[in-house]
Parts: sequence; structure tokens; C-alpha cells
Amino acid sequence: MGARKKSKTGKKHKRQPNQHPNDDNNNNNNSSNEDPDDPNWDLQGRPYRVKISPIMGRYLVAATDVAAGDLILREDALVAGPCQNAKPVCLGCLKPFDGENYIRSSESEDCHRCMGCQWPMCSPACPGLQDAKGLTGHTDEECAALSAAGPSGRRVMNLQARTPLYNVIVPLRILLLEKQDPVRWKAVQRMQSHDEVRRKIASVWQANQLGVVDRIRGEFGLQHFSEEEIHSVCGILEVNAFEVGDGLRGLYDRAFLLAHDCTPNTSHADDETRALAVRASVDIPKGSLITLSYAYTIQGTLKRREHLKESKFFDCCCPRCSDPTELGTMCSALVCPRCGRPAVLPVDPLKADSPWRCSAGLADATPWPAVKQAVKQAALPAAPCPGYEMPAAQARELIDKLTDEAEAIDPNDVAGLEAFVAKYSPRLHPNHYHLLGAKHSLSQVYGKVHGYLIHQLPDDLLERKLNICKDILRVFDILEPGVSRLRGITLYELHAPIMILTTRHFEARSISRKDLRLRLREVAACLEQAAHILSFEPECSSEGAMGRAAQEALQRVRQWQ
Repeated sequence: MGARKKSKTGKKHKRQPNQHPNDDNNNNNNSSNEDPDDPNWDLQGRPYRVKISPIMGRYLVAATDVAAGDLILREDALVAGPCQNAKPVCLGCLKPFDGENYIRSSESEDCHRCMGCQWPMCSPACPGLQDAKGLTGHTDEECAALSAAGPSGRRVMNLQARTPLYNVIVPLRILLLEKQDPVRWKAVQRMQSHDEVRRKIASVWQANQLGVVDRIRGEFGLQHFSEEEIHSVCGILEVNAFEVGDGLRGLYDRAFLLAHDCTPNTSHADDETRALAVRASVDIPKGSLITLSYAYTIQGTLKRREHLKESKFFDCCCPRCSDPTELGTMCSALVCPRCGRPAVLPVDPLKADSPWRCSAGLADATPWPAVKQAVKQAALPAAPCPGYEMPAAQARELIDKLTDEAEAIDPNDVAGLEAFVAKYSPRLHPNHYHLLGAKHSLSQVYGKVHGYLIHQLPDDLLERKLNICKDILRVFDILEPGVSRLRGITLYELHAPIMILTTRHFEARSISRKDLRLRLREVAACLEQAAHILSFEPECSSEGAMGRAAQEALQRVRQWQ
């Protein structure tokens, strides 16, 4: 996804510390204007305008009041192809080789291969061969480049294993646009590459040198592409590409202008053709910045900012990152070993070397409602803490340890996930992002995996699923509010335990008809919201199917009501 963009002059600018993007819209020096290099900024009917400023470069603002769920933009990819270190895909249709999407060309071959470059293809009749748009398909020009020094595709042997061999495909497709489609080439060149910054990061620069530059110029013999040009293309991809489909990435002419915020006001989805749709997740007033998140919103500030610095090459200073409590969610808070309260937070979250300190000592005076609530929930007196402080290195060591343990758990392992939650609940705030991640997985696997199918769950596990869904929804309502995929899926998961428990309790005559009506109303509310949110997902996606299931279940509940 995108990051900081080029200004009109082409100079690279960084947002100043503690300056939120919206600050740029509220200044009085008229330094933020419509982009004169954008020929479409004044077209009628678009819900956005492209603006430019010395601080932010080019970005989008709402041209009118935009309601939650409204479509802001929908566009085809300028170019699309495999992500870095992805599993092999057909270069024509970009589908993975999963058993259903390809045919063998003979008993001795693992799959059909292009007659020229010998790269794996799904079939000789692949619709992506000679793609008329030349955006994602395997064209003659690409085939010629991949076979300039011999059939390079023969190096792809295992169709199920991740491989760096595909890292070269999208950069090559961009380079070929210069002659194939100059208009799209120009659109790509408007995107920023952060070459000066990336050159100083040896691991990034060297990986591109060996995996992309040397292969294009050496292995393929395409010496007419300069090293500098190829490195810039790699940078454009790293900074601006969206992850789409199944292990794919694409560049988009407008979507890359969306500014970043760790609590975004939009959501996006892509369909089978890699067309990207961006919608408002909450109401966006006229003139407001239109944002999305380039990081995983459930992560804590330390890891989010680390990811943004390493992959998008900027320091995020958004309101959430600037607030130790992360907008009151306490997503990074640790339990104080001295007073036992879940209130150990970074003193200055915008500094990686900032110490972490127990904030419970200011429980009476703190402006952080979440701290007061944590004290109340823990049933502890609001007495001052002795002043516990943790060095930044110790906090990072603990977070890295938690990350390693969390990532080692199979997301379908109910016992493993519950063991993780039980082990670290005494040491972390209930909303800590590692507990949220485990609970998010549990909210979905309870009811879906063998031994835990929904109608087989005893009442206590149904109650567990119900409470988990409600716990994480309270946080999602702050971090990804409104029409967001996280909320839609969780609301759908929430309806099932309520419905089954209600049915069991009514059949056992342990609730009244009045209680029955109230619970059915709660189920209907969950399904109504889920159906609405997930109706914006592509029909072919699992989320789209869930949205249709929510709508059908809602109709049944209304009939029962």
C-alpha cells in the first residue's frame, strides 16, 4: 500500500513529528491546493479531490460529505502479479496451482508450461495469455524477456513451495509498460520510490540487487534497463503496492494516494480481476482526509511503527500512535509486577527507546479513561503505584517473545490458542493485541473445526465464543469502526452462540417468551449489521459468501420473530 508521495516539485517530504495529516488541512497559509498535475481533480461526480502540500505531497480529501459504505473509488490495476517470495502462480490468470486451477501437459510434466519461456501455466487455453489489456496476463513481450537468455521458467520446480524466483515478475511487467502502454507507465512514474532512504538499508537494497536487478540484467540479458531504473521500480512496488487476491500485489492509479492512519476511515476489497474498490467505513465530512491503514490494525504501536518504518519508510505520528493508550484501548499495556494493574505503557510511544512506566500512579488525575477502567475492572484501590519502570529493551524483548509464541500456534488449534490466552492473561491487559489476535482466531474456530462444530459445543463453550466475540468487538469498534471486514465477520460469528443458547434455554423453559424476543432481537441486529457490511465484499470471496449467509439467516430470524 502507499506511503508518503511526491510533491509537485518531486522532492521527498516527511511529515513533521507530532503533526497529524489533518493538521495540514486546517492551516491558514493556503499551502494545500488542488494538484495542478492531476487532470481529473475537478471532474464532477467524484467524491474526492486530489490535493497537494509541501508536507504531505499528493493526497485525497472528501469533495463532499461521504456516508459510511459509500464507494469512493473503484479502479483496475495498472499492473499486478505475484508478491515477493510467493508460491508459484500461473503467469496468465495469476491463479495458484492448487489442484483445481491447472492441468498437466503430460504424465512427465507437473503442469503446462509456456512454449517460449517455460514458466508454469494453468493450461494452454488460459484466459490470461495475450491479455488484451496487458495488465496481468502473460504477453509476447514478457515471454520474450523471460526467455531472452534461455527458458528461465525451468528453474521453477516445486509448485507448492514459496520461491524468490517470482520476485522479478512484477518489476519486469512495470518496465515493459514503458513501450507497451506509455500512459500506464507515466502513471506508475508518479509514485514515489524512496530510493535515497532504501539505499541506506543494506538488507533491502541488496535483496533487490540479487533477486531482481541482477536477474533482469544478467540472467535475462536485458541490459537496456539500468540498475537505477530497476531499483526505482522495486521501490515503487514496496511503497505503493496493495496486497490483492491470493499472494498477489498490484499498483493502482488513484488508491496509492490514500494517506495512512492507524485508525482508517476507509476499507478496501478486490475482486477476481484485481479491480480494487475503496469505501468509506465511517462518515467522512467534506474536506476531511481520506485514509487507510498500511499496517495491521490489531498490532500494537511498537510493531506497527516498526513495520511502517521498515516497509514504507516513514515514521507514523497519527493520533493512535501518539497516544500511549492507543485511543483508550490499552492494546499494548502490560500488567505492573508491583501493583498488579494492567497499566504499564510507553512514556513516549513515538520514541523506540522510550521507557515503559506504570501509569496507575496517576489513576485519579489521568486523562486516560482506559486506565481508570482497568483499575476498576481489576477491583484494586486507586492508590499510587510505587513507580515501576521497564527499560525499552526489556519491553521489546517481551513483545518479541510473545510474537514468536503467537506465530508458532496453528490458527486452528483451539487448545493451543486457549493455552496462550491463559498463560499471558495475568501479564497483559485484556485488550493487549496478542490476546486480541488469539481471541480473534478463537472467535472463528469455535464452531468450525473438528471437535468444536457449532451445534456440538456445550453451553460453556458457546458462552466462551459469545464473550470472546463481544470482547474483541469493543476494541474493533474503536480501531476499525463502521463498515469494516473485521467487524462484519465478528458480528456474524457472534450471532451463532446467541441463537443456539437462546434455542436451548427456551426449549428447557429456562427463559421467558419476553427474554426470547429480546435475544432474537439481538441476533437480528448482529445479522443485519454483518449482512450490510459483508455485502460490499466480492461475491466470489469467503466474506461475500458469509454476507449472503447472514442475509438468509436474518430472514429466518425475522420469520421466527
